[in-house]
Amino acid sequence: KILEAGILGTYSYSDIYFRGNEKSDYEYIDYSYFIYSSANLAYGITDKLKVSAEIGYFFAKAQYFVFDQNRNATGLGDLVLGAQYLAYQNCEKFFNIFPRAKVTLPIGTFDQVDGSVVLPIDIQPSSGSYKYQVGLLFSKIYMQGKLALFFDNSFEYSQRIETERTNYKYGNLYNNSLYAGYKIIPKLTLALQWRSQYRDKASDKNEELVNATGGHVMFIAPQLRYSFWKQWNVSLKYDYPFYKNMNGTQLTNNYAVSLRLSKSIDFNH
Repeated sequence: KILEAGILGTYSYSDIYFRGNEKSDYEYIDYSYFIYSSANLAYGITDKLKVSAEIGYFFAKAQYFVFDQNRNATGLGDLVLGAQYLAYQNCEKFFNIFPRAKVTLPIGTFDQVDGSVVLPIDIQPSSGSYKYQVGLLFSKIYMQGKLALFFDNSFEYSQRIETERTNYKYGNLYNNSLYAGYKIIPKLTLALQWRSQYRDKASDKNEELVNATGGHVMFIAPQLRYSFWKQWNVSLKYDYPFYKNMNGTQLTNNYAVSLRLSKSIDFNH
């Protein structure tokens, strides 16, 4: 039985418009960024079953417009509860399969206003929607544990938002990622992740598709992880979207930088 607790801080910046898979010279929002922090707990109830919980807070979620306007929101984000189960294990080949599931509870700040104007859904601290995700995680270990490979794929469905101010449904989300981690020295791991994210178009209050929503983005994400004193870990990750194919014309992300500090407690020892 192992408990892991972590704190994550993320900064993300966006200022490039794409139409399809090409950059656009469209100008409306000059740039957008967010500063986000989250706390998470993961606990191995048994050798096969692990549960987790995560909650976050946006210290800033801002849009700055070309014509001297700006919008900024702050507040509590969503609560995400998850479970992961070891369904298959081959000890000889160091190969495992984990079905997993998550549910997102929109407990945070939503329908936040600036004066009398409701802020855009893109910068609301909470997504405002119940979300349900299922997936499969495959892991393979090589070289006596020095090299680890993970393949993760998932599907996420978002429930329609129906409040006094908002009626909206996010498009379904499909994620695939491949992660490779190599221990350079016993306490230092260098990792690289490839991630493909495809989202269907959203729909409005009339259940009509919103043209400039959804699309396909692929990321490459290098990461360094260092372990130190009594099962503490610190990791630094850089997310770079190297491929974008957007529906309509959309502001897209330039990069995101994340720093995570975590500690594991093994109750078996």
